[in-house]
Amino acid sequence: MIDTLRNADVLVIGGGSAGCTVAGRLAAAGRQVLLIEAGPDYGPRTSPDWPADLLNARTLPTSHDWGYTGPGGAGQPLALDRCRVIGGCSSHNGTTQNVGWAGDYDRWAAQGCPGWDAASLAPLFESALHRYWARHYRQHEIQPFHQAVLGAATAQGLPLVSDFHQLTGGAGAGCAPVNSSLEGVRLNAAFAYLDPVRDSGQLEVLCDTLVQRISFKDGRAQAVHILHQGVEQRLPAKLIVLCAGTYGSPEILLRSGIGPRDHLAELQIPLTHDLPGVGCNLHDQPTANLEYEGTQALAEALAAFEADRVLMDEQTIIKLRSPFAGSAPYDLHVFPWIERDPSLKHGWRCIFPVGLLRPRSRGSLQLTSSDPRAAAAIDTGFFADPEDLPPMLFGLQWTQELIRSPALANFIGAPLATLPQQQTELTEWVRRNHRHYWHPVGTCRMGPASDPYAVVEHTGKVHGLEGLHVADASVFPEVPRGTTALPCAVVGERIALFLLSGAC
Repeated sequence: MIDTLRNADVLVIGGGSAGCTVAGRLAAAGRQVLLIEAGPDYGPRTSPDWPADLLNARTLPTSHDWGYTGPGGAGQPLALDRCRVIGGCSSHNGTTQNVGWAGDYDRWAAQGCPGWDAASLAPLFESALHRYWARHYRQHEIQPFHQAVLGAATAQGLPLVSDFHQLTGGAGAGCAPVNSSLEGVRLNAAFAYLDPVRDSGQLEVLCDTLVQRISFKDGRAQAVHILHQGVEQRLPAKLIVLCAGTYGSPEILLRSGIGPRDHLAELQIPLTHDLPGVGCNLHDQPTANLEYEGTQALAEALAAFEADRVLMDEQTIIKLRSPFAGSAPYDLHVFPWIERDPSLKHGWRCIFPVGLLRPRSRGSLQLTSSDPRAAAAIDTGFFADPEDLPPMLFGLQWTQELIRSPALANFIGAPLATLPQQQTELTEWVRRNHRHYWHPVGTCRMGPASDPYAVVEHTGKVHGLEGLHVADASVFPEVPRGTTALPCAVVGERIALFLLSGAC
């Protein structure tokens, strides 16, 4: 099959949320596209080959994980979940879609990324929501636990909102649009963007294929070197769009000799282009989870609901403003969910994560080997900046008050862990027990050529090289204050438009 693809106009590396978007948009515009995916491709939405867990939007699957790990804020090991399958993390996430806040994108534009302001991106968010078949829950679909959460939030003084698809949305509690069907089927990026062009003759998908490196001649990308079915092969390329994600894209750049000179020299990787920012600026949204036993009343209410409706684990999001939010309308998410736990008396666990949406802390990614099968060294950088702790502590205090609300009293049982009362001890508890919101970004960030740590220009083109672009969450200068699946699709939409317009 590979021999038939040597004349593709565009090679897209990575079939995740952004990669599917880029490949689908370029193929629909008449480009001949080869999409290279490290994981399996189970085909279109109608294929019977899709594993049930990847289609089940009721809960989060754990299969098809890349196996990335890194240290938390106190050095504890964290699993850094990323999905290795066509559709990428859109095939295993919670299907909640929100756009974030306009001011964050306007800040991208002000920092030297024209075309990334909120007004320019608004129609692309609308397009992505349409492609994902995003819909709002109807009232009768909101299960009893989440109805109680909404009641508790209003008792805390927050308004009920349904503005998660609006860039001007503010603080409040509600249910964001979801890319899942009424039957609870997850609708991933491959269904949204690849299915319309799978039979067009413009797209080929090469799955179960690792990219070793990209080779260059006179500063222009020439070929992608892959490992397919145990065989090393070289695919000539006219244009390469790297969409391997916040961890995968810098890994491939580094293996290609693009990155910090000293780091590449340590690994004896020949230098192609010295770009100090590759692998830097890594950040994710940390979370601290409050966990409780579910009561018998909760178990009974959920069983009655599930008798004739789809029971979703996760539905509500609270957009909360701490005293440290500055001019922004919110800086925290509280996104409760329930999960079955047969070890507990009534079979249910209630989890209330508090997520910091705009962390100041930064980490990094470095290679440990030039072998694409070797795990990278990921330093998450969580809580490296102590200013990330006060808003988290505020969020935990507020959420404890939420949990004590009469609206939740019948459903929330004993705490599964007791939080320290002293602030210094609570701070240490957060460092040792935090998790993450599954939203890593920033390792190939956009910025002008005058910024020595910018990896790509505003069109996604890698600084100082031709024929190579990056389009995924790695190019985010800063994480927007929301979930990142939809912004990843918008990155794909935006950079595909740049490519098709000739602006690159």
